Amino acid sequence: EYSVWSGAGAQPAPSAKRKRAAPKKERTDVKQSKLEQMTLDVGQKVEPTQCTQCGMVYNHTVADDEQNHNKYHKRFLKASSFSGWKTERVVEEYHDGRIILVNQHDPKSHVKKMEEVREVVDIDLGITDRNQPPVPGKELQAFLYISNANKVIAAAFVEHIEKGYPCVSAHESDDTGKSPLLKSDDAPMKAVCGISRLWVFKQCRRKKIASRLMDCVRANLVFGCTISKVKIAFSDPTENGRLFAQNYCGTPNFLIYR
Repeated sequence: EYSVWSGAGAQPAPSAKRKRAAPKKERTDVKQSKLEQMTLDVGQKVEPTQCTQCGMVYNHTVADDEQNHNKYHKRFLKASSFSGWKTERVVEEYHDGRIILVNQHDPKSHVKKMEEVREVVDIDLGITDRNQPPVPGKELQAFLYISNANKVIAAAFVEHIEKGYPCVSAHESDDTGKSPLLKSDDAPMKAVCGISRLWVFKQCRRKKIASRLMDCVRANLVFGCTISKVKIAFSDPTENGRLFAQNYCGTPNFLIYR
């Protein structure tokens, strides 16, 4: 019997019995705690996120969504930022902001801001033909709602028109089961003001801002008179726009135009 050392110079071990060393107790408490899985990956569904600054709803785990959000976010911040102008045309003031009027004959910096806002509004409303050239004879004017924090939080893009058509009631439907906006046999009715776009920033909705914009448009589009609600027409309203127009005009058969 030999010692645990082997090789040259190894000496015989004493014949006395040796006690067996007790096996070391493994410290599993520390090691195992480091290996614990705190979350179970079973393909949880990630809910969409709404950006508090630009209002866009997106999924931050989807690369395309993240890219689209970053692009829209930068455009929105640029368009909504408003430092003020020396020659502002203020048409109404409220406790939380003011409404200014911009048209295409104003200074270039004013027109540029109007176009920046329009581009953001078109994206938010899902308008796909925003890059088409303007129709000859049609001139958009913008009523911009500027908050006390110097942000554009709402806008109405309007134009002079001559006729509109009664909107079909939301309870009526065609052969496909859908509710159309127009009937093919409807006769045109006289209209004065066309609402091309009406938009309010998501975080500022349900505060009567859209109604204030509309009141301001009616009082200032035509000099010296307030346009009746029955002489206003809306251009291809969304479902939310349809509900607003119905409530504001007091009838489901408000006018629309194209």
